[in-house]
Amino acid sequence: MKYLKKLKKITVLIPCYNEENGIADVIKSFPISLMRAHGYKLEIIVIDNNSSDRTAEIAKSCGVKVIYEPKKGKGNAMRTGFYNILKDTDYVVMLDGDNTYRPEEILRMVEPLNSGFCNVVIGSRLGGRIIEGSMTSTNRIGNWIFSHFVRYLYQVNVTDVLTGYFAWKREAIERLRPYLTSDGFAIEMEMVTKMARLSEDIYSVPITYYVRTGKSNLHPFYDGVRILIMLLRNLRWRPKIQKVKRIAFVSDAIMPYHKGGKERRLYEISKRLVSDTCEIHIYTMKWWDGPKVIKYNGVYLHAISKLYPLYAHNRRSMRQAVLFGLATFKLIFAKFDILDVDHMPFFPLFSARIITWLKGKKLYATWHEVWGKEYWDEYLGGIASIIGAMMEKLSFQMPDVIISISSHTTKRLRHAGFKKEIKTVPLGVDIESISQAKPSEHKSDIIFVGRLLSHKNADLLVRAIALIKKTMSNVVCNIVGDGPEKFSIQNLIKNLDLEDNVHMLSGTLDDLELYGLMKASKMLVLPSIREGFGLVVVEANAAGLPVITTSHENNAAKDLIVENVNGLLAEPNAESIAEKILQIFQNINTFNPKQGIEEYDWANVTENYKRVLE
Repeated sequence: MKYLKKLKKITVLIPCYNEENGIADVIKSFPISLMRAHGYKLEIIVIDNNSSDRTAEIAKSCGVKVIYEPKKGKGNAMRTGFYNILKDTDYVVMLDGDNTYRPEEILRMVEPLNSGFCNVVIGSRLGGRIIEGSMTSTNRIGNWIFSHFVRYLYQVNVTDVLTGYFAWKREAIERLRPYLTSDGFAIEMEMVTKMARLSEDIYSVPITYYVRTGKSNLHPFYDGVRILIMLLRNLRWRPKIQKVKRIAFVSDAIMPYHKGGKERRLYEISKRLVSDTCEIHIYTMKWWDGPKVIKYNGVYLHAISKLYPLYAHNRRSMRQAVLFGLATFKLIFAKFDILDVDHMPFFPLFSARIITWLKGKKLYATWHEVWGKEYWDEYLGGIASIIGAMMEKLSFQMPDVIISISSHTTKRLRHAGFKKEIKTVPLGVDIESISQAKPSEHKSDIIFVGRLLSHKNADLLVRAIALIKKTMSNVVCNIVGDGPEKFSIQNLIKNLDLEDNVHMLSGTLDDLELYGLMKASKMLVLPSIREGFGLVVVEANAAGLPVITTSHENNAAKDLIVENVNGLLAEPNAESIAEKILQIFQNINTFNPKQGIEEYDWANVTENYKRVLE
């Protein structure tokens, strides 16, 4: 059997402002096959710097990832690009989208990195070939002077400090990016001079510089002055010794003592934030025996209240919420640089607002879902629902920054009137654990995973199976989960004569067992009309399953679906769900569920969270 070594990933960043005439040619010029033959795979990211033309549209049509930076300036675009590099990246390449730098030279740019010869490669036009008409004499002389000044003053061997063609090891970019401040064309000078002060090994590779496509955005005099100022200013610059940052989280429930989506998120992010420069403290109820402060996975757990029941009569306990909110006042004696409070059950937000105001700190809040009055009426009813909706509305005014878990929640927060800063950081999955899980013996065609609650609509899936059975008599569906709708679902299965087709699997399953059940199926169906994120969709995609969920306006999971790539959207009725199931059966090999799944790996989610704090 032929041994296939793992391909090293290169993330290519292309900053663009009004480059509709050249961006398609640049993207299509990358030698994908040649790079794979040499052991590399490419991820191309176009950073659209608030273009007024069709740059973003054209880039998307070429099949690459497009991110937006509304603040104009090449420096702003590049810094945004650097913070969108995923953890599985080995090397980072930057070039312009105007056809002046040729993608065909990318192999020569990254090979010195791969060999361990250096950490940074600069594509040198002055040391290579400049096509006639591509650079004015003024620009060439200015660049030559700047390069000589940098070599002499910074003691670094570079021959072209204003080039737009760079390659880095990912670790080198991670060291550099916290120190970058430039918003314009001075970004190249800032990168070279600060990399010199960081003692990075820099190597120049001769490249060819071509005539650009379209109009240049560079202003020689204005930008030249700013570049000179950057050169002189950084002579005195030295990297600061990073102090230990203390991040405090407030959450009434935590893993491993209580399992749920929000608890999993806090657990996975907090343990990955722990480092020599970052100390993590979680303030919660006393879920454990022994002292009030313990250390778990490097994270300090503080008990600020005794353990109160989270639920009363299958509803969130108002008593617990109030008491834990009052206990949060104890953080007035705590030391922290950043305070992030879980939005549910609201009351701790009010205490935290007072504390951060007194300490002169920003208040961050992680928001999983906006309920709104309609759902409060359904959840509690009567006077309790009025109080709940009022508390939720008031809580919107407390944070300075909200960290939302989905674009759906972000939209609902804006609609509810939150006008301050919102950052979206999704939930994640352990891709490595999913890949290691072995398929279960409980094979099925279709799987449902989730709590059996009314809004999850597992009954619609059962009714859809009844329709499908008319043409596929041997279809098998596993429903995995428990909850108040369990017995009504069981009765429905019996009444529709589906006992041989639909199997209910309840009880406590660990993660590997659950992933094994997914891998033993062909697709996952989530008929829910209400999801704050829809983590099971990402888990199923990571396990290789296409997913069907509903297009309902309150279902955030729909935003995770790229039609005909990782799944399909259905109307919330049995007929539509049955139609989509049959569609997947007929075209199962055309789906690519794992496309883009790396974005949701917990390591990358944690990096995303760190960017919010920075």
